[in-house]
Amino acid sequence: MEAAAYKRLYPHEYYEKFVSEGARPDGRPLGRARPVSVARGVVSTADGSTLAKIGRTTALAAVKLELVTPELDAPDEGGLDVTVELPPMCSAAARPGRPSEEAAYCSRRIADALRDAKVVDPKRLCVDEGRFAWRARLDVYVLDHDGCVLDAAILAANGALRDCVVPVVSVDERGEASVGEAVKRDDDDDGADELSGVNEKRKKTENAKRAACAVTAQSAPLSLTTALYRGRLIVDPTAEEEALATTAVTVCLDGDGSVVAVLKPGGDAEATESQIAHCVAAARARYETLRRALRDAFGEDV
Repeated sequence: MEAAAYKRLYPHEYYEKFVSEGARPDGRPLGRARPVSVARGVVSTADGSTLAKIGRTTALAAVKLELVTPELDAPDEGGLDVTVELPPMCSAAARPGRPSEEAAYCSRRIADALRDAKVVDPKRLCVDEGRFAWRARLDVYVLDHDGCVLDAAILAANGALRDCVVPVVSVDERGEASVGEAVKRDDDDDGADELSGVNEKRKKTENAKRAACAVTAQSAPLSLTTALYRGRLIVDPTAEEEALATTAVTVCLDGDGSVVAVLKPGGDAEATESQIAHCVAAARARYETLRRALRDAFGEDV
């Protein structure tokens, strides 16, 4: 029987032949993750955007800033909305129509990770208390689904927020807002005191209001997914490996190595305390590689 036919008819037996030897069909050891790369500024119409690739898995994240009226219960805060989409082109399993459960799950988990890691400070998105604030709309599109979509989406989301361009806003005596030319946030002075490209006249305007994107260089929550297959841990599984695995654990870490979240979206088996500890250790070993990919894209400390 040909290998392709055997794989299709007996996927577990086919995969077990590799795993029993400590390897995978793509040649990686069980504990090795795939290569990662990040490109910034890929969407010219967005205020910030990033393309992230982990192996073949590809996620495009874009941020659009909208000037809105703050919520009544938070007059001095802006907001962040996160949406993840898995269009039909990303996978043969994806279907058009209403968002899938996986897309909704990724949207919630990314929003939680960004909030828990304090990547975006809602108070710094305020332009004029009670009247104007920025609402950042972060959209993540999965272009190729080959496993570990959440990892690629979180990586792309971090990059898009870091790439975000923040317009300068002036509020006149009548309370009307005027959005000026978009300028990059200066990370060196915490993004609040000096904004490049702003002329001296604007700097001296008494009623000029500024809003920083509130993405700090010290905060970058990044994650690694590890699958559990017949008692073995498979780091950074592909889509085929995820389909065969009994469960998966995603560990999200912050820049200082602290755990932001440990996620286990169902599955047919429980992960033991020892297995979760190994997942956390694998995520810590992977974090520097992910951060280096961001650093290479932005040419700065991340």
